Amino acid sequence: MTEKKKRFVSLSFKPLFVLLLGLILAAGVYTAASFVGNQLIERCYLSESAVLKRTGKAATELQRYVRQNGISTRDTNSLAQWGKSQKDLYISLYRDQRLVLEIGWWGADSGPTDAYTFKEQNASVVYPIVFRDGTFYAVITDNSDVRLYDLVWIVSLVLACAVLALALLIYNRKITKKIVAVAHEVQSIGEGNLYLQLTPEGNDELTQLTASVEQMRLSLLRKTSEEQRALQQNSDLITAMSHDIRNPLTALLGYLDLAKSGQYHSPEELQSYLTAAYSKAEQLKTLTDELFRYSLLFGCKELPLQLERFDAALVLEQLLGESRVQLQQQGFTVQLLLPQTQADIEIDVTYFKRVLDNLFDNIRKYADPTKPVAIAVLQEEKTLHICLSNSVNTASTRIESNKIGLRTCAKIMSQMAGGFTRYTENGKFTAEVILPIVEGEASS
Repeated sequence: MTEKKKRFVSLSFKPLFVLLLGLILAAGVYTAASFVGNQLIERCYLSESAVLKRTGKAATELQRYVRQNGISTRDTNSLAQWGKSQKDLYISLYRDQRLVLEIGWWGADSGPTDAYTFKEQNASVVYPIVFRDGTFYAVITDNSDVRLYDLVWIVSLVLACAVLALALLIYNRKITKKIVAVAHEVQSIGEGNLYLQLTPEGNDELTQLTASVEQMRLSLLRKTSEEQRALQQNSDLITAMSHDIRNPLTALLGYLDLAKSGQYHSPEELQSYLTAAYSKAEQLKTLTDELFRYSLLFGCKELPLQLERFDAALVLEQLLGESRVQLQQQGFTVQLLLPQTQADIEIDVTYFKRVLDNLFDNIRKYADPTKPVAIAVLQEEKTLHICLSNSVNTASTRIESNKIGLRTCAKIMSQMAGGFTRYTENGKFTAEVILPIVEGEASS
């Protein structure tokens, strides 16, 4: 099953989403806080008992003030002074059911002539206040709940703003943390730590950036590993070649020293020394030629390939047929399987022949001539496989220690978008060349 593609959300739109969500949460908090606050005011502060308690207290204080100062209803200045000290109270004084005086935060004023009568006021609770000029009836209105409602509004608004700010702060910290983490990881990679694995999380541009950095890290890690592996292979090659060259060179110098010092008993013995020395010199030349070809091949990253499209059946029949005839002439039994195929391949003929030459030369050197060599071409859906299998000659004293030819095969095939594998199992050596099949019709 294919992984479901994640929905991408641009980083430029995320703050809008967060802001919208924060506003929704803030509105919810504001509504809830306002509702709770208003309910508390109505149930506790504005209950009948609480209101009566506050108005009764105000009436008692007014009566005490009037008695202590001997105030009449005509002493508006004194009453105004008391009314200004009572910020949330509004008192209407009635006599004979007519409004006489109004006392409040602004002061004290005589009632208007067209004011509501006491009965029209329909007040449920009145308080008798004894002034110097008689008894008056007070209707006390407590407006302190207005300040409480304002306080509830302010608190609700502050909580809503706090929720919005908290949402934006959390988002900002999340984005900042993510940016700092990516910057730290990039810096660490820049300092050479290629083993720090990055894990992209999310679905925005930062996630894409992290994924790109991770791909870069993996690419650099592969390149570094390949370079290290190449350096190790070159080091191993130098060691192996030094060993391979030292042996024939030592033997060559030995034979030449015998000939130079005259340590021979007959011309025939001298000739045998020279023949052996010549053989060792040829062996040295072969080794140095291989090393030279290897340096030319691996000294450049890209081979100068000239790829051409061919009918796989025709080109393989020709090239493999020629190599089979050569092996048969040298006493090998060759089993060649070339099935009919309609596939096309794209190769550089010169370099591809070098691959086959290296493989067949390897067979001539190390295969058991008494056992058959199997060559088979197998076609899969998108690839063509050329398999060469032979029994290893255990009696042979020639041992390939550097494997330059096989490394050359792997290098060339990788440059032609193909592959090369080799393995030895149960005394049989198998090499497999893999070629991609070219799809589509050939151009005219």
